[in-house]
Amino acid sequence: MYRFLIKRTLITNEILKRKTNDELADTVKSYTKTKSKKQGKYSETILLPQTQFRVHLNGKTRIQEDKYLTEKCGFSELYDWQKKNLSGPDFILHDGPPYANGIPHMGHAINKILKDITLRYKIMNQNRVHYVPGWDCHGLPIELKAVHNNAENPLEIRKKARKYAEEAIIKQKEAFQSWGVTADWNESGYYFTSHSSYIKNQLRQFIKLYKKGIIFRDFMPVYWSPSSRTALAESELEYNQQHQSKAVIIRLYLDNIPVNLNSFKNHPIYALIWTTTPWSLVANQAITFSANATYCLVENNSRDLYIIAQDLLNTIELKLGSLRTLVCFKGKELENSTYLHPFTKHKCPFLTANHVTTNLGTGLVHTAPAHGPEDFLVALENKIHILSIVDTEGRYTKEAGSQFCGLQVLTEGVDKVIDLLNQDILHVETITHSYPYDWRTKKPVLIRASNQWFIDINSLKEKIIDSIKNIDIYPKCNHTSFMNALLAGIKNRPYWCISRQRSWGTPIPVVYSKTTGKAFTNEEIVERLCNSIDKYGPDCWWEYSVKDLIGLDMIEKLNIAADDIEKGNDIMDIWFDSGISWSMILPNGKANLYLEGYDQFSGWFQSSLITSIALQECPSYSAIFVHGFAVDENCLKMSKSIGNVINPEEILQGGSNLEKNPIYGVDVLRWWVANHGSQHAQIPVSKNIFDGCKQSVYKLRLILRFLLGALHPYYKDINCKPQYRIIDKYMLYLLFCYNEQIQQHYNNYDYHHASKMIMNFITNNVSSLYCTLIKDRLYCDEATSSIRIAAVEVIKEILNVLIRSIAPILPHLAEEAWLHYPKNCAYIPLHCTQYNVLNSWNDPSIVQHINVALRLRYNILKIANKTTWKFHGIIDANKEDFISLCLLHDERHSSISELCEILQLSSVTLIENNTIDETQIQIFEIQKALCERCRRYPETQENDLCTRCAYVLSKNKSMQTVIV
Repeated sequence: MYRFLIKRTLITNEILKRKTNDELADTVKSYTKTKSKKQGKYSETILLPQTQFRVHLNGKTRIQEDKYLTEKCGFSELYDWQKKNLSGPDFILHDGPPYANGIPHMGHAINKILKDITLRYKIMNQNRVHYVPGWDCHGLPIELKAVHNNAENPLEIRKKARKYAEEAIIKQKEAFQSWGVTADWNESGYYFTSHSSYIKNQLRQFIKLYKKGIIFRDFMPVYWSPSSRTALAESELEYNQQHQSKAVIIRLYLDNIPVNLNSFKNHPIYALIWTTTPWSLVANQAITFSANATYCLVENNSRDLYIIAQDLLNTIELKLGSLRTLVCFKGKELENSTYLHPFTKHKCPFLTANHVTTNLGTGLVHTAPAHGPEDFLVALENKIHILSIVDTEGRYTKEAGSQFCGLQVLTEGVDKVIDLLNQDILHVETITHSYPYDWRTKKPVLIRASNQWFIDINSLKEKIIDSIKNIDIYPKCNHTSFMNALLAGIKNRPYWCISRQRSWGTPIPVVYSKTTGKAFTNEEIVERLCNSIDKYGPDCWWEYSVKDLIGLDMIEKLNIAADDIEKGNDIMDIWFDSGISWSMILPNGKANLYLEGYDQFSGWFQSSLITSIALQECPSYSAIFVHGFAVDENCLKMSKSIGNVINPEEILQGGSNLEKNPIYGVDVLRWWVANHGSQHAQIPVSKNIFDGCKQSVYKLRLILRFLLGALHPYYKDINCKPQYRIIDKYMLYLLFCYNEQIQQHYNNYDYHHASKMIMNFITNNVSSLYCTLIKDRLYCDEATSSIRIAAVEVIKEILNVLIRSIAPILPHLAEEAWLHYPKNCAYIPLHCTQYNVLNSWNDPSIVQHINVALRLRYNILKIANKTTWKFHGIIDANKEDFISLCLLHDERHSSISELCEILQLSSVTLIENNTIDETQIQIFEIQKALCERCRRYPETQENDLCTRCAYVLSKNKSMQTVIV
């Protein structure tokens, strides 16, 4: 019913936008001057709106007002107030910790303001909330910023990194507070991952997972960043779509050919492989093939014989020239065949593998188990020793041979391999393709086998996937795609490498035997380490000996010599740091909501889910709300590395060039977030968009000024009941529907819909409709008139609902308006007040009656090109419409009926006409004199006043004590 109502209202309200699209501004202009030139000598008798609430707050005034409101309206006390005064259960929003690196940016603003809108909405609805802001403090970016790539000892690195992170936290916290974000901003009210208490909890969760067998150590290939000299997780990669690689087709000599090719045994036969990583040929240990694929023995013009997949024959011919097929056979025939290694000439096997396809390359795959996950699994299955020939800096080790040792594999190594294998390389090409880069250093990574610590996701996968089905994902319009993204991050991930080879982080609490390399850890070791952290501080792992940290008796229990024991040098992945935060921060380990950007499907959403399922067998969140990324005018993602980052401080306080970067203030920033931050993958940042947001806030200020001004107490409290007209009840019904719908938008986190509805409501229903139609009654009726009091009461209800509906998005504006609320003399902050919309307003039967009148008003404005008060209307109404109109016009002819007010005509004659299908209206210009006070053309009395105005003035003379 409500949607139908709004549609009808929008149609009929076109009549109220006849002059300009800025009718809202026109509504207010009528009372901006103390005296009206048109009213002349009677202007002092007009009850114009009066308020000190300002429409324009520009420049430094805007900055000062934001600071004043923050202090005056108890923003810093709100979180503590709601904890003490509201009842539970708590709505728990868990803060994904922003990285303690650099100045605040627009991504911070989007994330923190969306969270604050969520919290403030809950508080406005008398729900207590739990929200603890956090910071992610460890990791390579901070480490690199702190030490500037200079080689320093771990303790010095940690000291400088900690200082850098703490300084960043101070800057970011100040920014978050300036945006009005609700939280306990005292030091005890937030968390950061480098704090001793947090580290101790993390160590304890680690050992729990280790005891369960979910955390394990193994020698496996992982993404490795030579530029950072550490292992990386998938979430720490970005893919360069323009990366260029040298790809080669190389022939490898078969020394043991398939039985089915014995007729060709007197001719050299080669397997052709294609690879985009020629450097890894040094580590080649096998060729893999598809058992079910069809392969061919082909001959080139030089009578050389090659084996390739039949499906790729045409593609290979484009590169090598004409090839003649001699025989075809199934891949399984290649079993037990061998070939000679391209460098060592050792015999290597052909092995079947499921990952081999015939849609790219040659159908035969070069296999280097230390440098590819599929290759590694093939080696494990076939019990092949893993040969790793790349060090932490991405250089060949001595195991690669003297001709390669020390060369950078991704550059020098490629050229060296191609040079040495020149006679066997049949084709070289440079291809542009997607390739993983270290997201921090922006340099290419490689896959390298090494000893690392892992979480076994395969053992958890079924439980994780089952649990995802019960998680709500917002915005709902993206539910399917976001659910698939969350599932994909788990389905395609057999394990998670959680160890990093750096200094700034939480240590993996493991000691090793120097001679055997065996790892030792248990609960007692971890508890002793936690005690050492209490005693010596969070750097103790790097500062003190194993004996100092865990005790000599513990070493003896491990049955290892004191001089044979050493601490591990690995730290935990920062995604494990933050992913375990639920166990430290959340009551009962569960949040109602996680709210982060969509990149967290491979980051925090996933790490939190994995650790929570592993430790408590349920997700740490019931719902997730996903937002996008800020992009510039060219739709490029804002990034510090690109240099297109905008500091939100420029939005609040302007830039050095105020014409280019004007002062918008916190209201505009928050309105931008609400309008654009909750539904788009790309959130545009541009001056045009912010100018539009500023205009929207200005319109809100206009209507708030009018509503506040209309509540000016022109009379003292007297015993006079309001007499509600049908248009008043209709407005209350619209207000009821608006409140229901706005609550629904907030509950669904559809903040862009909420903000659009706010603007539509104030523009169409409040300003253009109700305020326009009641101005005559509001300005010109007697102050104590029961129908004027009714209009004032409705305006009071509109103001109460409107302020509370904008408060989650624009708390500064809402509190500013509340400061000017006439009855708020002692000033009580808005959040301390309660307000309920009455069910008695929900009367949809009114709609059909009002819509009849609004259709007539629409027809009037199609005819009249000037003020409609100059006209008299004659209505021929059909039977059905006549019934509705009689409720608004109870005499055949009247100049004071409610229908006159709605049609904005000085008088109306209503005639029932049962012979017509459609109600019609004719308007005639009134020849009578103008009332000098109300500017209408009803019957005038002496002194050029209409009956109503003459009565009001005579009454006021005898009631001077009533008028304020």
